[in-house]
Amino acid sequence: MKMFPGLVLAVAVLGSLAWVQGQGTSVQTNGREIVQRGQLKKLMAKVGVEVPEADVRGDQRVTGRDQSQTYRELKIRWTDSTKSNNELKPALNTQEQMQTPSASIVEDKRHSGALPRSRSLELSPTQIFIAAVDATNKLRWWSIVPDPRVVRSETQSPTGELRGEEYYAANVTLVVAFPDDPEIANLRFYHPVWNGTDFDLKPLTNVTTR
Repeated sequence: MKMFPGLVLAVAVLGSLAWVQGQGTSVQTNGREIVQRGQLKKLMAKVGVEVPEADVRGDQRVTGRDQSQTYRELKIRWTDSTKSNNELKPALNTQEQMQTPSASIVEDKRHSGALPRSRSLELSPTQIFIAAVDATNKLRWWSIVPDPRVVRSETQSPTGELRGEEYYAANVTLVVAFPDDPEIANLRFYHPVWNGTDFDLKPLTNVTTR
């Protein structure tokens, strides 16, 4: 078989470029993970949770081992005893709506498969931050989900303009899927609150998983 030197050189150059691009992607990924770890440590330090030096990524186990191929799914009922079952409250005053709900597990299931990974640590007041911690107060897993209490309503003004307003429901059901990690002792739920420069985590409620 006849080989063409020019073709061989082109293939070699393309292979080198692909390797360099792959290395660049790896460096970028590692850089994002380092930044995210720093953000996570700062965020968790405010609520007294330690972030270990092992790989800490959202929606997977925070351990040196491979992700578990089973996960748990809890159906949790949140109840605000100070309000009626169907009461909605305008989300105008953050502190007023931040009543600590009582939580009860209504269903606990195990499933096969792996959970998807969170790729960003972007918070907003319409979300809930979930931290799974062990008995020594170390973070094992985390996730960010939409706040199940938020109900959005749109009304039409006299001029025909649509206006949106957010309300908070008194009683809601939240389904949380997390790794089937025996080290996880409880799930802690937080509401992100903007302090003018960044987000703080306002504790909402805890759920024991053992």
